[in-house]
Amino acid sequence: MDRRAAALLLVAVVALASVVNATVFAYRWLSGTVSIAGPEEARGAACTGFYSAAAQSDITQFLPNLGTNYNAPTYGTYSITVTTGDVVCQWTAAGKTYYLYESITVTIPVTVGSWYIQDFYAFGYNGTTTDPTVYAYFRVEDTAEYVTTAKLIIWKGTTKVAELDLLSLGAMTSVISLSPGEALRLDLYLDASTTGTATFKVGVYVTQESGESPSP
Repeated sequence: MDRRAAALLLVAVVALASVVNATVFAYRWLSGTVSIAGPEEARGAACTGFYSAAAQSDITQFLPNLGTNYNAPTYGTYSITVTTGDVVCQWTAAGKTYYLYESITVTIPVTVGSWYIQDFYAFGYNGTTTDPTVYAYFRVEDTAEYVTTAKLIIWKGTTKVAELDLLSLGAMTSVISLSPGEALRLDLYLDASTTGTATFKVGVYVTQESGESPSP
């Protein structure tokens, strides 16, 4: 075999190996368009969120007088502080604008022992009589530390509708229904036997579909 034949044979072998190792893909695709409106357009489940009637004095025209202790003193010179997240629903009446917030970060200074923090904030639903009933679930997403007991207690009017154990990851309330103009009062019960910083996170899931809870 001369050199030229050997070279051709080598090329053929390499080409064959390349064919054997090639990968063939069938291609499919998904595309989407998400249309995002502003908070002034929010209706139904989109117009739910956190609020304090003490921080927005005239909001009681639309929602219950709740969230009144958002800046209450706890001990000594210490007080509750609340930082609000993004506005997710807003409306204007008589030249004044009102807001519901996507999230709140609450800082509550306490000492060792037992504490009951009543009405530190509220979760409400603004709308008209033509808007649908919505359904809310509260779920523990990060558990509290440095405490022996931590519970988020949720009231609708004079009825306690849920008591959520903040030490149990994934714990979730039963469904809580809200009609337009209704709101939930949020209380917190703590029992601490040691010093430290206890943090927790609770997710709130709201839907217009009854009977369908959020997946784990």
